[in-house]
Amino acid sequence: MKAEHEDLLRRLALNEEGVLASLLGSGFADDEPVALDAKTTALVRLAGLIALESAPATYQWSVTRALAAGASDDEVVGVLVALAPIVGNVRVSSAAPEVALAIGCQLDLPCDG
Repeated sequence: MKAEHEDLLRRLALNEEGVLASLLGSGFADDEPVALDAKTTALVRLAGLIALESAPATYQWSVTRALAAGASDDEVVGVLVALAPIVGNVRVSSAAPEVALAIGCQLDLPCDG
């Protein structure tokens, strides 16, 4: 018998009808994936939002969830550091001020006006 994770990977790879719908429709924002704790899930989701250049409000939501799940400010910032070689400086630089605001940092950046 195949392990549960192997079956899920196979179904995702085959784009099996309904598998994503069942994952997204199961309370996606609140459920923990199999084998990931709440903190890891929140940090991975933050990484995904940064990689996709998400809207500022989603950074606030995601950082708040990560902190509530037990992530430290350093771990949240560590997500940016870990992503830099993968997504590039531009995405990390644009996300950094939004993440800083979400964790309550004051960066004292120069204003454009």
